[in-house]
Amino acid sequence: MTYKIDFDHWGRFFNVPCSIVDEHLRLADGNYVKVLLCILSGNSNTADTAELSRLSGVKEAAVNDAVHYWASVGVLRVEGLPAVEKTEAVPASAPVKEPPLQPEPKAEPVRSVRYSPKDLAEKLSQSEELRYVVHEFENIKGTVIKNNELLGLINLLDYYGFAAQSLLLIIEYSHKLGKDSIAYIEKIGKDWFDRGIVDYADVEAEIIRQSKIKSYEYKAVKALGLKGKPSTRQGEVIASWQEKGISIEMLDIAYDKCMDSIGEPKFNYIASIVNSWFDQDIKTPEQVIEKDKQYKPKHYKKNTGNTDTSYDLDEWEKFAMSFDPENGGNNNG
Repeated sequence: MTYKIDFDHWGRFFNVPCSIVDEHLRLADGNYVKVLLCILSGNSNTADTAELSRLSGVKEAAVNDAVHYWASVGVLRVEGLPAVEKTEAVPASAPVKEPPLQPEPKAEPVRSVRYSPKDLAEKLSQSEELRYVVHEFENIKGTVIKNNELLGLINLLDYYGFAAQSLLLIIEYSHKLGKDSIAYIEKIGKDWFDRGIVDYADVEAEIIRQSKIKSYEYKAVKALGLKGKPSTRQGEVIASWQEKGISIEMLDIAYDKCMDSIGEPKFNYIASIVNSWFDQDIKTPEQVIEKDKQYKPKHYKKNTGNTDTSYDLDEWEKFAMSFDPENGGNNNG
């Protein structure tokens, strides 16, 4: 949305250097910005902390911190404080050179660290790789980066050894899952680091593997008639089916058999059928049909007219209702 601003009704103006917006606005503490605006609007080269506190609404101790901060990053030159040469501005809109796909290996990290707003500004100014990741992260997420997000990216780059391209793969993957928070991105990065998944090729392979799991789970949930997201245990059982190579078509057949037998979808019942097929090396619909034909009517205690069922319905129902795939058997031990 575009807003038209009417400047004509204002009175006195004061100037704000563009470099403050280009280099520091996104990272500076809000109170520090208030204090700086009060300083810039003043008619004197003397800044009284008590008066600045009154004008800005910031506590006087924080006003002192703000003055030191702006002096430390070269925005202000304050008598009695060390002068700092202003670094060249790197606006967010400036073109960013993409770093190499496979950088030199980094030292193994030992821990994450914390940075002050000044440290974050310096890191962003000094690291082309970090600026590239920030630029792409903002494009993917669609918002300007915050201090905690920048800190998270620095930790993943510097202390967990992810290259820019590897980290951007994780960011894009998280975005597609609808989870753009830096906490989620860091959680994935730290988990994968612990499992030795850091290099670009390994990150790419893990994303492909995870995507296949999600795709299979989504199709399995539909095939099994589940409502909503599967529970943790159900998700683990479904993942085990994928690892065993059980097709979605076989889950469809198991679902139909469950509905024919008890009239409603029961996960444990369907799981007992699917796991029984796997134990018998039954992998295709044709093998299910062939197996069903081997059973004679004398095996049935109920519904003896149903010659398409390869199991005793009474026994299967009792078994399925007490079956716990997580424990590998009966809930009763």
